[in-house]
Amino acid sequence: MKKRRWLTHFFDDSHSVTVDKKRRLYSYLAFSYFGIVTLFAFSAHNYIKQEYSISLITIFCCIALLINLIYYYWKHHLETCCVIGSIFIVSFCLAIAYHGGVEHTALYWTFPFPLILYVLLGRRLGLLLNIVMFLLLTLLLSQPQLILADYSTAESIRCLTSLFVVNVISYINEHYREESHCLMSEQNVNKEQQANTDALTHLPNKRFVDSVFIPSCQHDRNSNFPMVLIMADVDHFKNINDNYGHDCGDRVLKELARTIEQSIRSNDIVARVGGEEFLLLFSNADYEAGKRIAEKIRLAVAAMAVPYTEGNIMITMSFGVALASNYAEIEQKLKEADKNLYKAKHSGRNCVC
Repeated sequence: MKKRRWLTHFFDDSHSVTVDKKRRLYSYLAFSYFGIVTLFAFSAHNYIKQEYSISLITIFCCIALLINLIYYYWKHHLETCCVIGSIFIVSFCLAIAYHGGVEHTALYWTFPFPLILYVLLGRRLGLLLNIVMFLLLTLLLSQPQLILADYSTAESIRCLTSLFVVNVISYINEHYREESHCLMSEQNVNKEQQANTDALTHLPNKRFVDSVFIPSCQHDRNSNFPMVLIMADVDHFKNINDNYGHDCGDRVLKELARTIEQSIRSNDIVARVGGEEFLLLFSNADYEAGKRIAEKIRLAVAAMAVPYTEGNIMITMSFGVALASNYAEIEQKLKEADKNLYKAKHSGRNCVC
């Protein structure tokens, strides 16, 4: 059976991705503004105290974050700015660890940054950069003769141990945040799919047509028109329910849905919009092509044999075809297709009008 793509095309996690991107954007902006102000204040404070070297480190990082922020407002490349900002953070941590900071307290300032890296970069890239920072910091602290700071061995070990714990906790937090975000996104998509799916035939329903497909045509007008609209109805379906029961009628509708799906393109839409009424929507098709498709489906349906306890059940369908040249014509052409369907009914049924 041809795989239908209407669900995956119209329902995805793009909204969820947008929400997560906004979260990352707001976090980046908040960290940038806070970091710029804080580093500038520290730089000014240390300059006044004549701690010129640490003042130089902080003002350099402050300027780097400011340039990165300006670059974001210029190009709006959030991912790139997050990566650049994170590299500045790692460089700043290594620089102050090398220097020692005021009264050799620099190591204490490294603890908040693992969490910031995970927020800006996500779980995987955040883990990678945190590992790089941790290894470089370990290398620095294991070679005291290569750095300006004077840390005791116990102090270095306690710092690395604490930093490792902060990394683990931050990773666990980011891991489960991403997992819960993906799960909630999947649940929301599933709910949308269920709300727009006919429970019996698993086709799109009328809600999908009215609330999802037609509004989408307004936003993406060029790729859908001209559009063929076909209203189709099972002939004498009430007789099937009356003579064989509703269970048999349900089986007929399910078999009918599969037959129609196999007769159309994978990106075309067939929706159940009533009890035995179906709407078919073909983008980028002309009127004659629409009538040919309707005739193809009519023949396929007429050739169906739905097995039942009392023998095979044969059915036929009637079709009404209309063509919408643009979005503004859809409502009018749906009425025209419905009118042509009734014309087909009055013309003896099992035909296309």
